[in-house]
Amino acid sequence: MAVPYYDNLEATPVGGLTCMVEVERIYGFDWGRFGAADWDALARSYEGLPGGLRWSPDGLPMWFGDDEDLPPFLTASVEPPGLQVFGVLPEADWLAWDARFLAATAGLPARDLA
Repeated sequence: MAVPYYDNLEATPVGGLTCMVEVERIYGFDWGRFGAADWDALARSYEGLPGGLRWSPDGLPMWFGDDEDLPPFLTASVEPPGLQVFGVLPEADWLAWDARFLAATAGLPARDLA
């Protein structure tokens, strides 16, 4: 089953450029049910995503770039409601990243967001 999600900010064109979008999505993982194997699976899923995994100075995973002030970039952060993913990047890259992430994380413990 795919991880449920909701958007705090749907893919929105940036600066009049139709190809670049700003996104903020929460994937509803249930952190309370995560065991060591689940954390390992999440970390492994990061490695296979488009955009080349790198790490911010704060230890956050990033793809497509490593500077939030210089797009493109996409980053993720573990937050109480789930995994928050946000960034500015080409729309095609966002769609590819999201599809691959959902496929890679299917089956991990998730909350019912309904």
